[in-house]
Amino acid sequence: MTRNSWTVVAAVGLLVLTGCAGTGETVMLNLHAAPPAEAPKAVFPADLIVVVADFEDGRPDKQRVGSRIHQGGRETVFNVPGGKIGAVMAQVVTDYLKTRGWRVGLARPSSGTAPDNGPHVTISGKILDLSVNATSSFGSTKIAASTKTVMEAVNAEDGSIIRMTLGGAGTHTVVVFDPEDAADLLSAALSESLEKFVMESKFEKKALRLK
Repeated sequence: MTRNSWTVVAAVGLLVLTGCAGTGETVMLNLHAAPPAEAPKAVFPADLIVVVADFEDGRPDKQRVGSRIHQGGRETVFNVPGGKIGAVMAQVVTDYLKTRGWRVGLARPSSGTAPDNGPHVTISGKILDLSVNATSSFGSTKIAASTKTVMEAVNAEDGSIIRMTLGGAGTHTVVVFDPEDAADLLSAALSESLEKFVMESKFEKKALRLK
């Protein structure tokens, strides 16, 4: 299969599409993110507890993460399994941070415990945009991805919050469309975003700070 080169401009994670594109179908995107191969493992404090909570879905259209318009106007919808993108994003972020050497897990319902018995840092945020769309015409398919997420980390020690807005966009044109083309484009953007979050934050005792 012949593919053209593609470019990502900055930003938000790694998706793999499952299923076959077709008229009236919904193709599920299994999101996951991977750091650069050369990224070093973080030096993580031994007694620091970090959890990731579900993200808020602030997108205008919560029913999909994009679509492919086939030649002739037919449409295939892209979504995530279960349709709960906030929970999916929390899992993606958790998995990514683990690959970077962080000891981190998904947040559990609050038990009212003191910080020493619970998480020292809780990461969450708001998804403003996470979309990938493809338009097919004779001989080619144009793909565009767009992401924007507000990442927040709340420190239990003093109630302080660090906040970053991470976003980006990318385009890709292929001769023969494959769902992985759309997956790779949005994946790269999300991975870049999470790496920026890692690189621009630092551990300070039992808190996470901006560098």
